[in-house]
Amino acid sequence: MKKIAFAILLFVLAIPYAVAQWSNKAEETLLVYSGPINEPELALAPNGNTWVYYQVAADENYSGLTVCLQLVDTLGNKLFGENGLKISDKPNRSWLLCNKYLFVDRDGNAIVAVHDIRNAVDTKYLSYTIYKISQTGEFLWGEDGLALEGTEAFATSSHMSTTQVDDGSYVLAWDVVNPETEQYEVRMQRISPDGELLWNTKDVAITDPSGRVLNTWPTVVDAGFNQVIVIYFAGSSYDMYARKLDFDGSSVWSEDTRLYRAGWTQIPAWSVIDVKPSGDGGAIVAWADDRFLTGSSTYLTYVKGNGEIGFAAGVDGQRLGYNDFIGTQAYCMYDPHTDTFLALWREAYSALYFRLMAQRITKDGELLWGETGYELTPFSDSQYGYGTIQTAPDGQAAFFYMHNNAVDRNTEMYVTLLNVADTTLRQDMLFSDANAFCEKYDLQTTALTPQNSWSTMWLEGLAGGALDMKMHRINADLTLGNKDASVGAIEAQNFTFSVVSDMAQSATLFAVETQQTTQAVLTVYDLSGAVVATPFDGVLNAGKQYIEWNANAPAGVYLATLATTNGVKTVKLLVK
Repeated sequence: MKKIAFAILLFVLAIPYAVAQWSNKAEETLLVYSGPINEPELALAPNGNTWVYYQVAADENYSGLTVCLQLVDTLGNKLFGENGLKISDKPNRSWLLCNKYLFVDRDGNAIVAVHDIRNAVDTKYLSYTIYKISQTGEFLWGEDGLALEGTEAFATSSHMSTTQVDDGSYVLAWDVVNPETEQYEVRMQRISPDGELLWNTKDVAITDPSGRVLNTWPTVVDAGFNQVIVIYFAGSSYDMYARKLDFDGSSVWSEDTRLYRAGWTQIPAWSVIDVKPSGDGGAIVAWADDRFLTGSSTYLTYVKGNGEIGFAAGVDGQRLGYNDFIGTQAYCMYDPHTDTFLALWREAYSALYFRLMAQRITKDGELLWGETGYELTPFSDSQYGYGTIQTAPDGQAAFFYMHNNAVDRNTEMYVTLLNVADTTLRQDMLFSDANAFCEKYDLQTTALTPQNSWSTMWLEGLAGGALDMKMHRINADLTLGNKDASVGAIEAQNFTFSVVSDMAQSATLFAVETQQTTQAVLTVYDLSGAVVATPFDGVLNAGKQYIEWNANAPAGVYLATLATTNGVKTVKLLVK
C-alpha cells in the first residue's frame, strides 16, 4: 500500500490552510480542475463527501492520460490538494468507452476502474485494473491495483459497470472480444472487500455457443441477497436481456429474460439506456428507440426479481409519451417513498422545438401523470440535455437539467422540485446563469446527501480544448452553498481540535475551540480509511465546547477529522 502517500495526506490534513468553500452565489462555483480533462464522473460517499473521477491529458491532443481522484467534503474543501490524487499514468488509449469508472461503496471508499495497455505488449490490446481508495487517500488494494484478467488483454474491451452486494464484495461486468471466437462476450468478476478475486471470468462469461451475435454493453445492479442482475444486448437487432447471478456466478433463472426485442435502427443501444435497481430485487431500464421508423420514442421496462417482466406491455416496454413528438434521452429512478418509478426524457417537435417531460409509473405499468406525462419545461427553440432524477425530502423528486441556447452557446442549469403525489406543488431554481462564449455540458449530480443537499458537477469551455471542471452545492430548500452563508473561509489556525482522554471507558471526548461560529463535520476513520462514525454534523458556536463519541468500536487506533469552514484538522485517538 502507498504508506508514504497516506502519511503525507494526513500531514496535509493536519496543518492549517486556506480552503475553498461552497458559495451561496450562483456565479461563484468550486473549481475542481482546469485543463484538458476526459471522462469526469461524480459519486456520493455515505457521509456526504463527494468523489470526483477524471482523466488529465498531457496536452490538448488528449495524449498520455493520467487517472486522478478528488474528494470534496460537505463544506466544499478539496481534500486531495489542488490537483487531486494521482491513481495511474500507465500507457493507455484515449477514446470514450461508455465506462462507469467510479463506484463508491458503503464505507465511502472509491472503487476505480483503470483501462490501459499495461498487460499487453501491443498498444491495441487493453485490460482493466481496479483500485480501492480510502477517503484518506490510501491504496487499499495495493499501489498497482488488481488486474481483472491477469496478464490477458484484448483488442476490444469496454463498458465497465460495478455494484456492491450484501456481504460487502463487489461485482463488475464489462465486455471483450474473445480472440478465440472473435465474438463479443460479457466478462464478470466478484472481488472480496480485501481484494481477493473470487470468480474465474471465463467461467461466468455470458456467451452464446449457438452463434448468436452478442453486442453486450452490460450494466450490473445489486439485486439483494448477494445476487446481481446484468442487463446486456444480443442479436443483430440488439435485443435486450437480463440475467440474474448468484454469489457463485451461477444463473438464478432457468433462462435469461428478454426485455426488448429490437427496433433500435440507427440509434446505438448503448447510448440511450439508463439502468437502475427497482427497489425489490429487480431492475428498471429506460431507453429510446425508433421501432416505427418515424423518429424515436421513449420506453421503460421492469424486470422483477423472479425474472418476470412487470409491465403488461411485455417485451415492447411501456411507452412513456403517447404523442407524435420525438422522444430521446430517457432517465429513470425508483422512488422509495411511493414505491413507484420516475422517468425523465426530452421531446422534440420538427427537430426545431424541445421540451422536457416526466412520468410516474406504478409497478404494473400504470402511467400516473397522464398518457403524455408531465411537462417540466414548455417547448423552446433551445436544446435541453444532461438530465438526472434524484430523491428529495418531503415526498418530492428533484429533476436537474441544462438548457442550451444554440445561437450563442449560452447554457443555464436548473433544478425542479416536484411533489410526487401532487404535481401542483412545484419549485424551480436556476443555479447557474448563462455565461457568454462559454459552453457548459456533462451535468452530473449526486443523490441526496445526509446534509439534505446535492452536489452538482459540469464542464465549462470549448469542447476539444482545456476545460474547467466545476461544482456547486444545492440545498433541498433551494438555497446554494453552506447553510451559514455569513461564515467565510479563513485560516485553520482560528480553531483548535484535540482529544480529551479518560472521560469514560465507552466514550471519547473531543475538545473544540473556535473563534467564530462555523459549520463543522466530525468524521472518525479506521486506519484502512473506512468511515467508522460521524459524531457531529452541524453548526459549532464560537468558543470552547465538547463533542462526545460513544465509540462502540473495536479497540485500536483511529483518526478523527474535523472539517469546518475555517479549515480541516486531524487527530489520532486510541480506543481501549
